Amino acid sequence: MPDDSVNPESTPLRYSVKGKRMRFFDAQGVDELVAICMGLAQEMWVIKERQAALESVAAEKGVVLPDDVEGHTFTGDQRAALDAEKQGFIDRIFFTLREEAESLAAEPEEEPPAPSLP
Repeated sequence: MPDDSVNPESTPLRYSVKGKRMRFFDAQGVDELVAICMGLAQEMWVIKERQAALESVAAEKGVVLPDDVEGHTFTGDQRAALDAEKQGFIDRIFFTLREEAESLAAEPEEEPPAPSLP
């Protein structure tokens, strides 16, 4: 019988994942850079697909967009909403670096000691 005391809508999700992170490259930072590039690629594809849909719908309705888009000015509320979305975008893109930094800060004792000099 399912536990009705836990409401998934009110339970916050973890922002990071516990456990050992898979490493694919030996050089420091390369895995994080690849993860950032993949995040950017995902975000970019969503934008390209949405843009294509908007242009298709506009063309079907006989709306000429290029001149309207170039001269468009956002209202204060629209600009605030876009700025909030931009911050979410930045958070998603740099999630890997932030997670790595938090992991290093939280668990410095797990790092091997520095080699001694001869």
